[in-house]
Amino acid sequence: MKKAMEVIVQVKFVWGLFFAASVIIYTIINMLLGNTSIELIAVWQLLLLTIVIVFIHYLIFGEFILTDLSIKKKIFIHFPLCYLTILVFINLYGWINITSFNTILTFSGIYLFFYLSIVNSLYLYYKITGEELNAKLAIYKQNKKSSK
Repeated sequence: MKKAMEVIVQVKFVWGLFFAASVIIYTIINMLLGNTSIELIAVWQLLLLTIVIVFIHYLIFGEFILTDLSIKKKIFIHFPLCYLTILVFINLYGWINITSFNTILTFSGIYLFFYLSIVNSLYLYYKITGEELNAKLAIYKQNKKSSK
């Protein structure tokens, strides 16, 4: 039961981050296009899209499937799955016309930029926090040895 609760909290947290990020990105793009409001249907569309993306995220990066793959291999699987999923959804929603090569090229560039930014941010975050935790652990071990 404890493990189930941990997974639920993690999924809820990650979904919240993805949903907030998608709303912010959608709002910025809408502002650049001259729109001043977001339609309620777009919120529901973003909700469904982020649920699917979180599901893909947990299939690949979760603790139950693909546990023996390296993080690089997981990223190489995650990147195209999310790309295709988002491309299908934005085509279904009519947000872009995928018959235009320039539109696909623009979408691909924006997707690549955001994906690489997020992956690098997460890498730096985990590297910094991992180094901090390792330093604290080393101090703890040293204090424990000196107290004996």
